[in-house]
Amino acid sequence: MSKKKLMKLFSVVVITMTLLLTSMPFQTEAKGNENPSKMVENIIKNKNMKSRILWYDLSANLDRLDTPEEVAEIVAKTAEANINAIVLDVKNRSGFVPYPSEFSPHLSESKNPTYSSYPEDYDLIENVLREAKKYDIEVHLNINTFSAGDVSYQEGPSIDNPDWQTVVYEVNRIVTDSKGSTYAIHGFDKVRLTDELIVYTPEKNAESPANQWGIDVVVERDVVVDIVDQVTVGKQVVPVPEDGYVLSGHGKARQWVLDNLSIGETVDIASVEADLKPIGETAAPAAFMNPINPDVQAYTWNVIEELVNNYDIDGITLDRARYNNVYTDFSDLSREKFEESIGEQITNWPEDIFTVTFEGNEKVINPGPYYQEWIKWRAQNIHDYFEATKLFLRELDEDILFNTYVGSWHPLYYSEGVNWGSKKYNPEYDWAADNYNETGYADHLDFLMTGLYYGDIMIEDLNGEKPYWYSVEGAADISMEATQYDTFVYGSLYLIQYQDRPEDFKRALRLIEEKMHGVMLFDLVYIEMYDWWDEIEEVFTKKTKSPHSVPGFIKQLRS
Repeated sequence: MSKKKLMKLFSVVVITMTLLLTSMPFQTEAKGNENPSKMVENIIKNKNMKSRILWYDLSANLDRLDTPEEVAEIVAKTAEANINAIVLDVKNRSGFVPYPSEFSPHLSESKNPTYSSYPEDYDLIENVLREAKKYDIEVHLNINTFSAGDVSYQEGPSIDNPDWQTVVYEVNRIVTDSKGSTYAIHGFDKVRLTDELIVYTPEKNAESPANQWGIDVVVERDVVVDIVDQVTVGKQVVPVPEDGYVLSGHGKARQWVLDNLSIGETVDIASVEADLKPIGETAAPAAFMNPINPDVQAYTWNVIEELVNNYDIDGITLDRARYNNVYTDFSDLSREKFEESIGEQITNWPEDIFTVTFEGNEKVINPGPYYQEWIKWRAQNIHDYFEATKLFLRELDEDILFNTYVGSWHPLYYSEGVNWGSKKYNPEYDWAADNYNETGYADHLDFLMTGLYYGDIMIEDLNGEKPYWYSVEGAADISMEATQYDTFVYGSLYLIQYQDRPEDFKRALRLIEEKMHGVMLFDLVYIEMYDWWDEIEEVFTKKTKSPHSVPGFIKQLRS
């Protein structure tokens, strides 16, 4: 062991013993037949053993962390708020990074003007590590694992390597003009994103809510009665007719409208179109990669190895270590490997997995004969990646902590191909195969962060109108239940949900510390926007220690 690591270990032991002596007794080594899960469960009661993590999102904080002086100020505030760990996002969903890399493009090389102005010789990691060490704050580096490209700007590693991309089973309603030209409708009554065509209905909107960077087409009784190109004329109020709708297009969709639609023309939005497309050819914001592609896996491990070898960090965090949604991946490679797995040939691909119909304006998935096997197979792929990555990290440096972020909605998270729970947890979900529990990967983690991303805090606040886990309290409960104390679990709050509700924010913090091993705050940008450093200090009144930072606990957990 290096002198640096030896001194770090000595410091951890001294601080840990001080904390333990001032609270209830805990052992840091397994004794006899002591169950590691019982150790993990018992630590929740120790108020001095709480992880407090602040996420520094890369894209959201570009202009907040792009100088050494700004970093020094932010890290100092972090320390004053008694936060003991930082998750520093260092590879965004487009695959760009804020440090010199052999495998990933630097932000300054991007076509996106938001990124391209980033200082090309600036190393964010180096600056954050230097300041964090002054306060003994841990730093875990986060990578957006399987998301590595920007579809709108057509850039990033997954765009540069089209064979890495997931293939999307794209089923959309389409708009058809009087000449037979068509364009996919990307949703109804939702926020319009890059290159999307959205339909706004009178049931949900009195006027088009879209911003001025697109075009609105007013349709009454299937006839175009007005076209408002807000890019040209500026922001206008565009009412949604009671007997029609508004088609709202951005980017490529706007251009299609300009090229094809005119006032007085008849249009139709009832038809449905299904196709298999590489994600780089869709309107998706980020180009996900196929998790089972060997080249993709090698790329992610190269990124991790580079970070571990070049920086003195505490841990590696994986975000978006999943499929992008339930509609991927339907590539030839996935078909081949799935057929291998079940020992059968799929006759109708992808219909034998599932088909999609519309009920009104909502998509409905209709399971095919292989649906449950497919759901389990995708989750097994992600499990196997986590297991392999854990072993890869242990070979690089066994002191590096391995962790991830996921959404807490376990009953729905199968749509991302992820079972973050315990192999011992086997609820009866209607979409799950009998042995779905075998895909759980909680036991491969040193800690897990679950997003308790709900505005309602207590279960009783739901008034029985939603499942209990649609609240912070219920989400904390299902997080602990699903993981079965296989690892330390930290509840995460999405701070934008508490804007203008600082007292509720503090209530949520206290609740999580009572029920779980710690808290993760997402994200720094909102603390700065709302100036909530004092609110955090009101709850985090004294320093605590993260359970995962105690070597004895980690040794017992990994055993």
